[in-house]
Order: sequence, then structure tokens, then C-alpha cells
Amino acid sequence: MSKRSAKPKLGRLKKLAPTDYWQTQVDFQQWLTEPETLELLGEAIGLELILPEAEAAQAEGYTLLADADDEALVVLAAHLDAIEIADLGELLAWTAIAGATTVVWIAPAFSANVAFTLDWLNQTSQVTFLGVAVELWSIDNAAMAANFMPTCGAVDGSATESEEFDPAEAQAELPGEPKPEPLTELQQENLDFWIGLCDRMDRQGSLVKPGSPSTAATMGFAIARAGFRLNAILDREHGSLYTELLLLGIDAQPHFHLLAQEREAIADEIGLPLIWDGTGEQACMVASTLAEVDLGDRDRWPDYQTWFCDCLERFYEAFSGRIKQLDANVYQPLPKKRTADLTDALVLPAHPRK
Repeated sequence: MSKRSAKPKLGRLKKLAPTDYWQTQVDFQQWLTEPETLELLGEAIGLELILPEAEAAQAEGYTLLADADDEALVVLAAHLDAIEIADLGELLAWTAIAGATTVVWIAPAFSANVAFTLDWLNQTSQVTFLGVAVELWSIDNAAMAANFMPTCGAVDGSATESEEFDPAEAQAELPGEPKPEPLTELQQENLDFWIGLCDRMDRQGSLVKPGSPSTAATMGFAIARAGFRLNAILDREHGSLYTELLLLGIDAQPHFHLLAQEREAIADEIGLPLIWDGTGEQACMVASTLAEVDLGDRDRWPDYQTWFCDCLERFYEAFSGRIKQLDANVYQPLPKKRTADLTDALVLPAHPRK
């Protein structure tokens, strides 16, 4: 009996929410305009998208590109949330102002009436509209990858499949969103804490711009470029707070070690004890922690929020400029005997934070 050849072990795919990687609209939009992303998107929709020679015009959620074949203007619109019909008017206005001939609209999902409207616009206007769903996947909770799926509209006159439009269903969608599920006691407590933190950051005019307060135990903040984010973390199980710079993606290791070359200077600038953890293949972090925390005592929350404000600002000032200048291509791995010196163990709970 012949021996079976060894095959690599297959990993398990897990679908993630886009906000697990892109914390803000700006972060998502910046990632979409990177050359590698435009190439991936172009392969999915059959267009060769390029940035114009002049700096690309941008607005909140929109970027002006060009089709490499005929240099026609293309509006690249991005939404981190599911698109609804109410979002269409602003997009049409921006397309008209730009004089674009193609619109590529990217979001996690499109409602049935939006898909129907984009298909109808393709039949009645001289502008080509294409709705593209973006998916985010992880492999064994490590590597992450994005996937583009055309879901409605048309490219080069070829319509893509979309949900069958039900006018009654669309009409039912128009009055408003379905009522959300009531928050648990823990979710409400998280939300109250983050609302207080965001309010304090706004009043202080913080360099770190908060997004919407979260119901989770972690709240993220954009910093410098895609693949990096600041996190504020409530760890009730261990009675601790964490501020961390999280590095994600295939360049996480090179970026981590390039930053680690300046660890002494960074420690002096931040002025807090830092833990450097570069053990993950595509997820590395630098963190500072506050121990002996009692989140059940709301009277102490202002002190904890003050700590987060101060710590987040220190991280932002020390890392944002360095992050913008990082180039993974110049990284040269250190000898194995020195690698351990740069990977202090970050003691975090084995179970998800509550």
C-alpha cells in the first residue's frame, strides 16, 4: 500500500466584522486607495483603477480615481456600515460634481432596495454604478484577508446578480432601522464608561480623536495608517486597564521590530512602563497597563478615564510619526539569539475580556 504524501494542514476560516480591522471611516478609505488594494479590487470588478497624477480628491467616504484604460474618472465610495437608500443622494451629488463616469460603492452589505436602485440607474443613466461587498476573513484567528464581491450594478454592461427586489420589503425598510436588542448590564456599563472617556477627550481637545463609544470592553482609535490602531481595554477579570498599540497584517512583524529598534527612545518619550510583544505572526503589540482597578466602583471611573486620556496621548505622540515612516521592505531580521530580547511576554487573559 503506497504511503500517502504529506499535505499541509488546512486552517479554519472565520468571517469577521470589518470594524475588527478598520476602526474608522478614514482608516477604511485610506486602505482602499493603497496600490495593493486597488489591484485586488480591480481584479474583482474588471477595471484597472489608478490614482490620478494629481493628488486624489477626497471627501468623507469618497475618493476620486481614474480608469487606466481611458483615464475616465471613477468615484470610489466607502462605507463601513451597511448601505441604505438614504445614503444614495449624497453619492449622486458627489458624482455629479466630479463629473465621473463610473461609481464603485464598497460596503459590508447592500439592502435589497439599494441593489435594485443601482441596477435601475445602470439602465437609465450614462454613469456605471457597481456595488461591491467587502468581506474580512481570518485563518485560525491569525492571518486576516479581505475579499471583494460585486453584488449589484454592472461593469462593462454586464449586470451582476443581486437579491430579487421586493417592493413591499423595500417599503418596509424605509421608515427606519429595526429596533436593536436591549443592552445587557455589562454592555451598558461599557458604553457608559466609553461615553465618559470620549467626553473627557473632547473637553481636553485630545490629539486622539474618539469615534463612537462602544458596548464592548475594547474601544479602538485610529492612528496614522491602516494596519495600526490604538486600543483602550477594560479587563475586569484581572482588574486591569490596558492601552495598546496593535499592529496587524503581514507586515506586523517587520513593523514591530523596526519600532523596537527605538524602544529606549520611545520609552523615554512615553514615560510609562511598556510591554513589547512580537510573538504573533500577524498581530503584535506594545502596551502599558494600570493594575488594581475596580470597574465596579463608578466613583473611580474619572481617575481611570484620566489615565486612558493621558496614556493614549502619550502613545499617539510617540508612535504616530514613526508609524508613517515605517517601510517593511527595509527590515532585516535579527539573529535568532537576539529575537527573544525584543519579545517580552505580554500577560493578557487567556479568555476573552468581559
